[in-house]
Amino acid sequence: MTGIPLPHIALGIFVATRREDVPAAYRRWLSVDGSVPGAVRTWDHHLTGERINLDAMPPELDASDADAVGTTLADTDALVSVLAVLAGGTARLPAAVRGVLESASHWCDHLAPHPDHDAPTNAAGRRVDAYVAEALSGGRTRAAGAFEPTCRRFADALAQGAALPQAEPPEERDRQRALALLRDGRVSGSGSVTLFDLRGRSGIHPLALYALTRSAVAVLLESRSSDGGRQYTVGVNPFAPSEPRSLEAALRQLAEEEATHGPPCVAPSPAPGSENWGGRATVFGSPWNYGSRIEPERVVEILKEQVPGVD
Repeated sequence: MTGIPLPHIALGIFVATRREDVPAAYRRWLSVDGSVPGAVRTWDHHLTGERINLDAMPPELDASDADAVGTTLADTDALVSVLAVLAGGTARLPAAVRGVLESASHWCDHLAPHPDHDAPTNAAGRRVDAYVAEALSGGRTRAAGAFEPTCRRFADALAQGAALPQAEPPEERDRQRALALLRDGRVSGSGSVTLFDLRGRSGIHPLALYALTRSAVAVLLESRSSDGGRQYTVGVNPFAPSEPRSLEAALRQLAEEEATHGPPCVAPSPAPGSENWGGRATVFGSPWNYGSRIEPERVVEILKEQVPGVD
């Protein structure tokens, strides 16, 4: 592969969910795969509905008016979007490389191969996603710190025409850890919703967890945030024989219920700036900055009430 120019390689790269968390050195920043407060431009497929965030970005872009690019959550989809910014737009990425990056983003967001790409491309994309997931493992704080150097590693590979970093997928590695949750009574639920209690045992790949159940929806309960709230991720199970198309009704109800608990939640809707639940139609989570005040049993109850086919 021939190296490509990265006209915006000097941009800073960061992770922040609150404006006060944006590094003080930055004055004008872009936001990708999430809505960092104060961004001068934002490309966020959670708001606009594209399958992956790269689909929400322009073929060409000029970032010369910015000094940094940020995201709200460090993961593969965000990293791929940062690479598109550094390159000056999605059209600046070579077709073969872009296919692998699209696949990696799809594995990250949907836990499945990209439907528009062939098996070899999806295999490579799976390994790229595995590498990023491993580099950013260890919780959100560690992932935020590792995000910029991991982005730089991929940017260097693009600039030099080298192979993209890859690793073997982690599902088999994490299978025993997932089974230990089952043995220890940390997997519960009936019918179409399964709750995984990951408190004190985070870092298990979601595919290893989802493989333990055929429930249509999974709720991952992670360790409490620094402010004491519960950290949830709710997602459609790709292994389910019949999976719901959208969890949006449940997301809206959870956001409304969260708002009844008052500040720091500022609005009863899952929208940027509301300090509330948020995400996409098939995966979403509790408030970034303080977690949720809603009990796990109630989260499961709302899902069963609001998601068609979940009972």
